[in-house]
Amino acid sequence: MATSKGGNTTTHINTLHHRLYHALNLGFRRVCDEKEKKWECTDIEIQRHVVKSISAFLDCFSKGTSNHRLIKDSVSDIAKALVFILGYKNRAVVGLAANVVISIQQLEVSLPCAVALNGVLLNVRETKEKDVWRVLEDGKVVVSVVGNLQNFSEGSVSVEWFQEMALLLSTVMLKWPQSRYIVWNNSSLMVMLESISQKPDMGLRVATLKLYSSLALCGHGASELLDNGKPMVKASTKTCGNRECLKMINICSEPLVKATVRTMGKWFLSSGKLEQDQMSLLVETCKLALITRWEGKHHIYFWKYRISEALLSLVVENFRSLSLDGYASLEEEISVAEKVLNANFLPSLRSYVWDIIGFLAAHCEEEFDSILRGDELRLNFLVTCACLTFSRSVQKGYQICQNDIISASQSESASRAVLMMIYSPSEFISSRARVTLSFILGEDGEQNLNSLVNFLSYIPSSGSFVLPNVLQTTVCLVGLACYSSIPQYASFILRKQGLEILLSFCSWYQRNRNNIGASSFTPYPQSIAEKRICCWACMEDWDNKDAFLLYSLLALAELVNHSLNEQNHAEEFSLKREKVKDRLCNTLQEIRDATYGSGPRWYAAHILSYFGYYGFQHKLGKRLMGAYEDEKCSDMRLLFSNGNSVSVNKIILAVRCPTLLPPEEGTHNGSIISTEKSQRTVQEIRMSANVDTLALVKLLEFSYSGYVEVESTTLKKLKTLARHCKSKVLLQMLCRRRPKWGSSIPRIDLPLALTPKLIHFSDIILVPQETNMASFNCRLCSSTSPHAHSHRVILSSGCEYLRALFRSGMQESHLDRLNVPVSWLGLTKLVNWFYCDELPNPPSGCKWNNMDTEAKLHELQAYVEIYSLTEWWIMEDLQNDCARVILSCLESARELSIKTIELAASFSMWKLVEAAADHAAPIYHQLRDSGELDELDDELVNLIRTAAVQFSQQGG
Repeated sequence: MATSKGGNTTTHINTLHHRLYHALNLGFRRVCDEKEKKWECTDIEIQRHVVKSISAFLDCFSKGTSNHRLIKDSVSDIAKALVFILGYKNRAVVGLAANVVISIQQLEVSLPCAVALNGVLLNVRETKEKDVWRVLEDGKVVVSVVGNLQNFSEGSVSVEWFQEMALLLSTVMLKWPQSRYIVWNNSSLMVMLESISQKPDMGLRVATLKLYSSLALCGHGASELLDNGKPMVKASTKTCGNRECLKMINICSEPLVKATVRTMGKWFLSSGKLEQDQMSLLVETCKLALITRWEGKHHIYFWKYRISEALLSLVVENFRSLSLDGYASLEEEISVAEKVLNANFLPSLRSYVWDIIGFLAAHCEEEFDSILRGDELRLNFLVTCACLTFSRSVQKGYQICQNDIISASQSESASRAVLMMIYSPSEFISSRARVTLSFILGEDGEQNLNSLVNFLSYIPSSGSFVLPNVLQTTVCLVGLACYSSIPQYASFILRKQGLEILLSFCSWYQRNRNNIGASSFTPYPQSIAEKRICCWACMEDWDNKDAFLLYSLLALAELVNHSLNEQNHAEEFSLKREKVKDRLCNTLQEIRDATYGSGPRWYAAHILSYFGYYGFQHKLGKRLMGAYEDEKCSDMRLLFSNGNSVSVNKIILAVRCPTLLPPEEGTHNGSIISTEKSQRTVQEIRMSANVDTLALVKLLEFSYSGYVEVESTTLKKLKTLARHCKSKVLLQMLCRRRPKWGSSIPRIDLPLALTPKLIHFSDIILVPQETNMASFNCRLCSSTSPHAHSHRVILSSGCEYLRALFRSGMQESHLDRLNVPVSWLGLTKLVNWFYCDELPNPPSGCKWNNMDTEAKLHELQAYVEIYSLTEWWIMEDLQNDCARVILSCLESARELSIKTIELAASFSMWKLVEAAADHAAPIYHQLRDSGELDELDDELVNLIRTAAVQFSQQGG
C-alpha cells in the first residue's frame, strides 16, 4: 500500500481530501456569466474550519510527494479560498492562513497566497499593527519565511517564488522593526543572500536588494552588513536619514553617483510625456541623490558626472535646445529663467532639484571652480532659477499657501538652496548667488526687506506661543539671512533695528521651543521607511533640528560682522551695541552651551568670536583646566625669556598641540629636575624669545579646555601662533571664518592618548578584578592579563580621590599599577568616561531586547560595580550617569529588578536598592507567585512589598 509522510496511508489521504472539499464547498459560489466558481464566505468559523482542513490535507505530503494527483487537482481551489480569507483580514484567521501559506511547497498555491498575504500586511493600519504583529509572532511567520528562503536553491523552486517570499519578508521588516533581528542575526541566511546577490539573474538581485534595504533600517543590521562588506548595502542609503550612512556611501561611492546622475539625465533622450513608471523612477533617483546632504567624496563624483546638466534637464523642457552661452547680460538670463519657471515643467521634482543643488553648494570646497570643467553656464542658470523662485516666495509674503504642498515645498527648498549657495565655501558660487539675488531685488529690495523685518518683529511681540505661519516664517528668516550677506541690504536691516528684532526672536524661540513644529514643507520630510528606522544612533543634520534658530543666527552673524566693519555707521552702532551687547552675548552663550542642534551652537560660537569668546565649553575641558592650573600635576615646564614659566602635561600637549613638544620627546631633551615630595620628574623647555608669553598661555588654555577668551590686543599674535601650531579650530574662530555647513561640534579627543603612537606617555596601569580572560590581547604591550593603560593626570582631573591618592606619599602613590574593584567590562566603561566624559550605554534596541536575562545582568552588573566605586572615589557626576543607565535598563526589563536588588544590597547601595524596588513594584504579585522573592532577605522583600502598596495606591 502506498504511504506518505508520517506513515499516512492512501486511505487516510483520501479521507483528508474528502474533508477538505466538504469544508471548501461551504464557500464556493457560482457567479452568473462566469465559467469558474468563486470562493466567498465571511463566516469566521467556516474560514477557520477551511484553513485547518487545508493545513491537515497539505501536511500529509512530503516534498517528494508534492506532485501527487490529489494535490494537483486541489491546488486551484485551495488558492481561491486562502486568497479570499487573507483578503478578508480577520485577525483570528489571518494568522492561521499565513502559516499555511508559508508552509505550502506547491508553487501554484504559494505564489498567489503569498501575494495576497503581502497585500494584507501592506494595508494594515497603524492602529492595528500591534495586534497583527502578535498574530505573526505567535505563528512564527518570520521564522518560517526565513526557513523557506534558506531552503532556496536554484532549480528547486522558481525565481518568482523566491521573489515573492523575499518581498513578503521585506514588507514585514519594513512595518515591524522587531522582526529584523531574527533576519540579520541569522548568519547562514546572510551568507546565502550574499551568494544570491552576485547571481546574474536580475530578479534574484532585486529581491535581495529589497531585503538589504529593509534590514538596513535597523542600525545594528546595517552595521552587520557593513562589517561583512555587503556590496549591495548601498541601497539602504535611500532609506536611512543618518550621517552614518556615509560608511555605506563610501563603499561604492563613484558607481552609485554615476548611476544616479545618469538616471536623472537619461529620460530626456525620449520625447513626449513621462510615463508613470518613468516618473516613479525619477522620484526615487532624486531621493537617492539627497545623499548630497552629507559631506564626503561622493560630492566630487556628482560634479564629475555633470550633475548640473542632469538637474537642468528636470527644470527645462527640451533643455538641449536651450543655448546658455548667448546671453549678453544677467538681465537677459533672468528673463529666460522666468519663462522656464512659468512653464512649470515637472513641478513635483522641482523641490528635489533645489535641495540637491543647495547641498552640493554647501559642501563644495573653496577651490571648487577648478573642477567645474566647462559646466559653469549650466550651474549659473540653476543659481538664477533658484534665486528667482526664492525672490518670488519673498514677494508673496502672506499669500504663500501652506496647503499647496508642491508650491510650498518649492518655496521652502528654493529658499534653503539660495541660503546654502550664499554661504557656500566656494567664492564662485557664493558671489554668483549674491550678485543674482541683488539684481533680482533691484528697486523693490528695501520694500521687500521692510516687510520681512515687520513680519519677524510681530512674532516675539505678539505674546503668542506658536508661529503664525510656519512657511512664511521660514522664508522670512532665510530671506534676512541671505540679504544680510549683501552690504547695502545689511545696512538697511540694521537701520530698521533688524539686529534687535532677530535677537528678540532668538529669545522667544528659546522660551517656546517645545511648541514649535518642523520647518519643512517638502513632500518627503520622512519616507515611510525613515519613520520605521530603529537602533540608529542618529545625528541631527544642521537644517533639521532648530532650523528657525539657525536661520536667525545666520542673519545675526552677518549683521554683527557688517556693523563692526561698517564705516558710515560705526559710531551710531557703537552706542547701540553697548545696550544690546550683554543681552546678545548672554543669549548666544546659552544657545552655545545648551542641547540645540550643531548648526545653532556653531553659529552662536561664531558670533561670540566677534566679542572675544572662542570655542566651546566642555565638562571634560573644565576638568582638564583644573590639571593645567595645578602645578603639582605637571611633568613639563615651559620657560620664557622674561623669566616667567608655565607648567603643562606632556600627554595633553601630545593630543591637543603636539608641535609644542620637543622633536624627540622620548629622549627627554632638556634639563630634568626631581621633586622629592612626589618622586616625579619635570622636564624644562626654554621657549624662543620670539614667542609671546600671553599668546602662548591663551593657546594652552584652548588646548586644555577647548575654550578661551582673548583681548583684541593679543589677537594677531595668537593667530600667528595658532597657525604655526596647526590649531585648526582655534585659527578658524580667530579668523572669524563661517562654520562649514554640517560640521560637528569640536571635541577634546583624549582617546588619542590611548593609541600605540602615544603609549610611552602612559604612567599607570589599571587592573580589574578579572584576571583570567583567555582571549585578552593588549595592542599596546605583551601582557596577557586584563589591564588598561592610563595617565595619572587624566585620572586625577576626573576624581578627587585619585588626585589625593597620587599625592599622598603612601606606597600606593608610587606604584605603576592600580587595582580597580570592577570587572573588565566595568573598567572599559570607566576608562571611557575618564577620557570622553561619556559613560558608554549598554546594547540598545533589538540587541538588548533579544539578549537573555543572564547577558542583560552581565551588562547591568558593570554599571552597578561602577556605581559602588563612585561612592568610594567620590564621583557624583559618574554616579548619576550610572543611575540613569541602571534605571533605564530596569524600565525596559523589569525582570532584572530582583537580581539588581541583590547585587546592590551586597554593595550596601541602599538608594539603588530602593530605586530597583520601585521598578519591581508593578510585577510584585508575579514575583511572589513565582517564588523569586523567596531568595531575598525579609528586609528586602518588605521593601518591595511597600513599594508595591504605594504603586497600587497611586493607581498603578
